[in-house]
Amino acid sequence: MQRIERLRGLMADDHMDAVVLTTPHNVLYSTGYTSVLEKWQLHEPLAAAVVPLDPEKPVMLFLPEANLALLMVQEEAGNPDRADEIRVFDMINFCEVMRSDDPAAAASLIGQESVKVYGERVRGNCEPDIIESIRTALIDHQLDSGTIGFDDLRVMAHLGRSGLNFNGVDALETLIRSRIVKTEPELEAFRRVGRVADKSLAAAADALRPGVSWNEVQNAVADTMVRLEAVPVDEGAMLFGGTFRDAFIPELFRTRDDRPLDTGQVVILETQGVCEGFWIDINRTAVIGEPTAEYQRLHDVLRDAFELMVAELQPGAWTGGLPKIAHDHLRDNGIPVPEKLLVLAHGIGHMTLEFPFDFPAQGRARAQGFQLEENMVISLDCLYYGGELGPCHMENVYIITKDGPENTYSTPLKLMGPR
Repeated sequence: MQRIERLRGLMADDHMDAVVLTTPHNVLYSTGYTSVLEKWQLHEPLAAAVVPLDPEKPVMLFLPEANLALLMVQEEAGNPDRADEIRVFDMINFCEVMRSDDPAAAASLIGQESVKVYGERVRGNCEPDIIESIRTALIDHQLDSGTIGFDDLRVMAHLGRSGLNFNGVDALETLIRSRIVKTEPELEAFRRVGRVADKSLAAAADALRPGVSWNEVQNAVADTMVRLEAVPVDEGAMLFGGTFRDAFIPELFRTRDDRPLDTGQVVILETQGVCEGFWIDINRTAVIGEPTAEYQRLHDVLRDAFELMVAELQPGAWTGGLPKIAHDHLRDNGIPVPEKLLVLAHGIGHMTLEFPFDFPAQGRARAQGFQLEENMVISLDCLYYGGELGPCHMENVYIITKDGPENTYSTPLKLMGPR
């Protein structure tokens, strides 16, 4: 309810009478519903939500009829959906097959519960597709005119050609602004996810030793994450690491590497994945064996710069001012080319990067930063690319409270690795 109240406040500011949401992150945010179908990453949505501005009108969830039983599975697992009304539609011939009578089939508990939910919460007919289901629901609730926001303009175009008389607008930025400030249940989830992140990073550090390949390290981390009910970022679990012409280059994004780790090698441990629908983004640096005194000093100076920036993570602060704090500290301590330090403070939630900017949010101009608000969840990313001493990286996720930043991770900011 807190999420919907915040979203409705922003909708009122943007003069929207309703929003039609079909991107998986926004359906999850507004209704709590997600399924394995969204992981298929098809070119069209397989679920939707409609949030009216009027609190007297229901928040609606649209899903394939064949997936109705999933709502009971989610509820039994402690994650009930938050929709007031459910609408269903056909998906290819899955739903038709599901409805076929089978006299030999034993009545199942989940089938009985599905029938109960169907009778209590499902409204309207099973429509032939998702667009027709949304169209019918908008008409039924007198939402087929006025200003409607969409997070997918193709859905807006198809509904516009269906005979409805509405003013369609882009609502994606409205949703991002709503999602970037978290509710108390979301903050509690981040605290739990933080403990999973710490254990996942510990698995990465434990796997490091001379002669082990990067892929073996990733496999160990991925195994730990899966056992903790987290989903690794992709086929691995670590963002950095790779080779170019047999040279190990930690700053390469997601490249495979089968070369054994060597004594003295710098290893970037950026562990990413999703747990409870929220992103893990924790990062530390390791050295295989004893680091040189010069490299240890680089790490410690960078750690101190990081902590100076963390102290600034207060409501009302501007994230665009953080890089100068760190650059000045590195320069004052004689670290070469401090300009090679990349500092990025970004929101994190159902997506790993959440910026409260209009599209395109990832462009160069967005490095100017944004103002922090209480209950934002911010990842502070600090990566030094200097060539003389080698790369060094650290990252934590913080809850912005009125009393200062709350670290959701407990792993110390220390140089890791087997000694």
